[in-house]
Amino acid sequence: MIFRGYLDALDGYHRDIELYWDYCVATGYTGRDQEGVRRHIEELERIGIAAPYKIPAMYWIDPERVTSADVLYVIGEKTSGEIEFFLASDRDGDLYFTVASDHTDRELESVSIAKAKQICSKIISPCFWRLADIRDHWDEIRLKMEVSVNGFDFSVYQEGFLGQILPPERLFDLAKGDVLKSGAIISIFSGTLPLKSQSFVYAECYKLSMEDPVLSRAIRKKYNVQILPDRS
Repeated sequence: MIFRGYLDALDGYHRDIELYWDYCVATGYTGRDQEGVRRHIEELERIGIAAPYKIPAMYWIDPERVTSADVLYVIGEKTSGEIEFFLASDRDGDLYFTVASDHTDRELESVSIAKAKQICSKIISPCFWRLADIRDHWDEIRLKMEVSVNGFDFSVYQEGFLGQILPPERLFDLAKGDVLKSGAIISIFSGTLPLKSQSFVYAECYKLSMEDPVLSRAIRKKYNVQILPDRS
C-alpha cells in the first residue's frame, strides 16, 4: 500500500510524502491507565460485546481500507468512529503520524470485533507530523472528536492526550510480535480514548483534531457518514 500525503514541517511548509505498509493493524485496549481500559471494556459489554481475547489486542485489517476521504460509506445505522492516532513510515523508515478514526460497525462487533473493524474503511488526515519532531513532548498532544447527529450541532464525544495511550514504540513492538509475515512493513491505529457519553453515538458527521500545544499547531479532519441500505 502506498499513501500519498503531506508533511506539516517545523519550518511551516508542507512537503509531499509517500508512506508504505504491507499490513495494517487496529490495536485495541491500549490505554496506559488500566482503569480507563476497564471502563472502555465495560462500555462495549453494555451493548453485548465480550471482553477481548487479550489486552492489548491486535485486529488486522485490509491495508487498502485506509483513506483520507471526506465521506465514509457504511452499511446500516449502527456504526461509529473512535479518535486515534495513525502511524506509518516512509521508504527510509522514518515514522510519521496523524489524527485518525477507527470507524467500526457496532452491530457486527457483538459477533466479531475483527470483522466489525474490517467492514468499515478507516479515516485519516492526509496531513502528517514527523514523529522525531515531537517525541520530546508526545504525551502533551491532545486528541479530540466532536460528533453531530444532524450535521450542524456538535458535541465533544472523546477528548484526551497521547499520554493516555501506549507510546508508539510499544505499539510497534506489540504489532511486530503478532504480524502475519516476518519483516513486513506495518501501519498502526493506536487504540482510542474513553467516551464522554454513556453509550455510542451513531453520528452523521465527525470532527477530528490533534493539537500540539508546544509547537502551536493542529491537524484537523472532518468526515460525513453516508448510510447504505442493509439488505439481505
